Amino acid sequence: MHRRHFLGAAATGLSAKPAPTGDVSAARDDFPRARHAVYLDNASCHPLSVHSAAAIHRYVDWETHEVGEPWWPPWARPRHDAKILFAALLNAKPSEIAFARSTIEAESNILNGMNLQGGNVVTTDLHYSAALYHYRMRQRDGLDVRVVKHRKWRIDLNDLDRAIDRNTRLVAVALVSNVNGYFHDIQATSALAHARGAYVYADIIQCAGAVPIDVRAMGIDLAACSTYKWLMGVKGFGFLYVREDLQGAVVKPMQHSGGVRFNYPPWVERPDPAVEEIAYQPVTGPARYEVSYPSYEGVIAALESLSYIQRLGVGNIRAYVRTLTDRLMKELPARGYPSITPPGNDSPIVAFEARDPAKTMERLRAANVHVAMRFGNRMRISPSVYNNQRDLDRLLEALA
Repeated sequence: MHRRHFLGAAATGLSAKPAPTGDVSAARDDFPRARHAVYLDNASCHPLSVHSAAAIHRYVDWETHEVGEPWWPPWARPRHDAKILFAALLNAKPSEIAFARSTIEAESNILNGMNLQGGNVVTTDLHYSAALYHYRMRQRDGLDVRVVKHRKWRIDLNDLDRAIDRNTRLVAVALVSNVNGYFHDIQATSALAHARGAYVYADIIQCAGAVPIDVRAMGIDLAACSTYKWLMGVKGFGFLYVREDLQGAVVKPMQHSGGVRFNYPPWVERPDPAVEEIAYQPVTGPARYEVSYPSYEGVIAALESLSYIQRLGVGNIRAYVRTLTDRLMKELPARGYPSITPPGNDSPIVAFEARDPAKTMERLRAANVHVAMRFGNRMRISPSVYNNQRDLDRLLEALA
């Protein structure tokens, strides 16, 4: 192999040897961030592994020294492989996966492609704030938007039941809330929505790669996520899931990307009378929702990170991280930090109230412990597969 194929691994200063399949205990060595700080804010942005960093270094070196034909490096796997890996993560088909630039843009494009006139959209106040903003903007422009408020930091299905009616076109929720890690009862929500002719969209950015997702079993019709959180990728790249039978019918593409063929002189010497002067072939399948090229850096990182997640196993990742969040849910309330995450919640995010948020963050920064303080005094902690009990010891000592 060319020496540049190995440049990325050398640039990280670490071996990029793949971890054994299912060996979660070895994951810490794959994330250099763990060596320099106690980083417990993966719900904001997940650090790259040495494997993804090495792949990006290889790509950058190729662009620097060898870019040209072909446009895709000969040593890189096809872009379609990223869709195959992501589809497997959701129990979806590759023919249901499109590339996207961000979760919010994907959700907005879904709304643009649906016929919402005369209908309503139901969402919740535990959905992502930026998503709620664009629903409010659409509400200002005349869309009937119904926001179900949480009760004690969880969504009551009776409230959803009252909000969803025969005119509801879409029910849009965060499968795992960025606010407190609340794992939405998506099966029950889907049953309510489908019984009244509505479709279900799930924002899965805070759970894809961290908890098992089965779009078939969960009744999810549409979903999207960026890769820079639990998928361990980079910003500016993500995936969109559109159930196959909804493509082009229920959700129409509102941005188009393709090519044309000129069928007149001087483009061709002998025009074909059976072909239009400017001929084109409509794009079909999930590619109809893509505009131009995806981020190649995003694809490269996603190929590595999705392969990495697949090797470890999402179930193994979830089981390991649960030991960390269970401890936090037990010990932090006893230390004066009441939890706003429902008991028994099955996600990698837990959140607590801090009496003095400024002082709390000052103590944590002094100890080189990184968490998020959101919505005033809500301390959000989101460990990942590379964190360990010693990290939690440091956190608890800083808060003592």
